[in-house]
Amino acid sequence: MVNMRIESFERAKSQIIAYFNRINQRAYTTNDILDIFNFHKETWKIAKYRNHKNLIDFLVEWDVITVKKLRRNVTGEVKTILCRPRASNYDIAQTIIKHGYLSNYSAMSIHQLTEQISKSFYLSYGKSEGYIENVAHEENTIFLSQESIDKAFSKVQRITSEVYTSINENSKFFLVQKKFNDEIIGIVEENGLRYTDLERTLIDIVVRPAYSGGVFEVLKAFEAAKGSLNVSLLNDYLTRLGYIYPYHQSIGFFLDKAGYDKCEYNIFLSKKRRVRFYITYNISNLEYDEKWQVYYPRGF
Repeated sequence: MVNMRIESFERAKSQIIAYFNRINQRAYTTNDILDIFNFHKETWKIAKYRNHKNLIDFLVEWDVITVKKLRRNVTGEVKTILCRPRASNYDIAQTIIKHGYLSNYSAMSIHQLTEQISKSFYLSYGKSEGYIENVAHEENTIFLSQESIDKAFSKVQRITSEVYTSINENSKFFLVQKKFNDEIIGIVEENGLRYTDLERTLIDIVVRPAYSGGVFEVLKAFEAAKGSLNVSLLNDYLTRLGYIYPYHQSIGFFLDKAGYDKCEYNIFLSKKRRVRFYITYNISNLEYDEKWQVYYPRGF
């Protein structure tokens, strides 16, 4: 790398490094650095002919940040993320979409519901009001007959096409679009990260097991959550999320198979079960659970 000797940046070196050490943000876009530069350039007495790109070069030279490149799979567009040394892939994910929140397999890892170390990271985000995507959109356009359910779940689960792949390492970032109001239900913020809480995480992984390592990982997550899970709160979230598909049957099934007491899963058992449901998509060898009226893979 070309050695930069930029006098104004050199003079302000201690101020600049102290600033980045002080703030909690661990990953930045180039626009973030532009905003920081414009806000502080007078205080730092940066020469007028310098710009935010010079600041980035300065920060890289002094190991304040490292540069990571993400390629958007659909278009090939390359996105630059500027990372502090302590930045994690969770921080990088949240930099792709600022208002997003970590979900599915990523939230499972945060809550220590899985022992797997995944190279895939999931960030959900809400679309504008009046727009409904993914599960809710599919359900609201389907008449909930047994035939329509059988047809929908005989297919491979649809996967988002919004994927970014790290050029620096073998990591993938999946952007999952949700209903506009989903991002206000069961979302917590801690240590600079926004993610689904335990109860919301378990709902999300039941609804989209392909984003969560599959149904065997989902079952392990329910087992790991024993003693911490608030089943009443989970049920409240499920009601507020307003799914038309009877996910209460799947959730009850997982609670039952994970060894929860009947008094804990009875809230789901008492709900109406008008149709036979599926715990995942495209099951080749079906088994049927009469109690919960759900199909599951043989050997589950």
